[in-house]
Amino acid sequence: MVVALARLSTSKARMISGLEFDTTNIMRSSGFEPIQFFRIAQMSKGCYLKSKKMKTLDAVRKVCMPSWAKLNLFLAVTGKRQDGFHEIVSVMAKIELHDLVSLERTDNEGELSCFCPVAENLNGEQNLAAKAVRVWRKQTSLDFGIRIEISKRIPQEAGLGGGSSNAVAALLGLNRFVVGGLDDETLIRISAELGSDCPSFLKESFSLALGRGEVVQTIESSVTQRLKHREIFLFKPPIGLSTREIYESLAQNEGNYDSKKEAKLRIDSWLKGEVPTEAFLSNTLENQVFLKHSYFAPLFDRIAGEFGVVPIMTGSGSCCFCLDNGQVSFEDFKSRIWDAWGEDSIVIKSRFR
Repeated sequence: MVVALARLSTSKARMISGLEFDTTNIMRSSGFEPIQFFRIAQMSKGCYLKSKKMKTLDAVRKVCMPSWAKLNLFLAVTGKRQDGFHEIVSVMAKIELHDLVSLERTDNEGELSCFCPVAENLNGEQNLAAKAVRVWRKQTSLDFGIRIEISKRIPQEAGLGGGSSNAVAALLGLNRFVVGGLDDETLIRISAELGSDCPSFLKESFSLALGRGEVVQTIESSVTQRLKHREIFLFKPPIGLSTREIYESLAQNEGNYDSKKEAKLRIDSWLKGEVPTEAFLSNTLENQVFLKHSYFAPLFDRIAGEFGVVPIMTGSGSCCFCLDNGQVSFEDFKSRIWDAWGEDSIVIKSRFR
């Protein structure tokens, strides 16, 4: 038996002992040194194992997947549905801040474990990435053992979608262990079972999310092209917020909801370049957070006045962000956040993908 190490460093496919391995370029991010992804491949005769629905690529033993964070540039909540979920209209953007989700195949059928070295609360089979494995197994009728390790950089309880992104990274990683894998339509469907915002992580860069967040389409225009790779400053207080409590507070008054028609018109105007991005930034949930947590609004006013930027909360918080206008020192910006919220608060520089 020959053990081969395939480093994923070019966009071209490599051939290893007659097997084709696709490779991927991953750019440098603010959270990591240049990422090197590996597939540990054990080569032997009879590289395929038959299953009921698809073949397993026995040569692939380990994959490492990037798990990108997201920002809500625009989030309108337009009402509550009969199923208890809220209806939204949102523009989401992926940023370079990301976790790494490693999946290692084991020979113990049915084995499933999840480990995160820096966050014990993410260990175990209740992690959303582990749930993704169970959903994928049910769909494919494959049950080979999987060990998950999550290298965490995305802050938790932040509105950055870290858990959902990890789950989708797990689904995409599992597809690398088989010939063909689940198609896009199936991935979207089963990811929606895991969480409302999970399908958005199957889309690159900028996307529009409708319904409860599970109806997603990629959006592109000259505006989104100009935003790609633009730097952003993220800042988060040393606490998380309860998404459920925020939506419950919103639902107490019908007047808190937005017009779906007006939200779509606003997005259309932005994509046409009729509305500057800084003026487009909006989040319905922000008011509910400000009413309950008094320390947000004063800081927003201070950094807007001092730096000339537009701060906005992403998702249900507690992470906030602003676009770098090219005139702000990141160190000065970080100092202002720490002055207001303490040095336990998180301040990160990233950029749009």
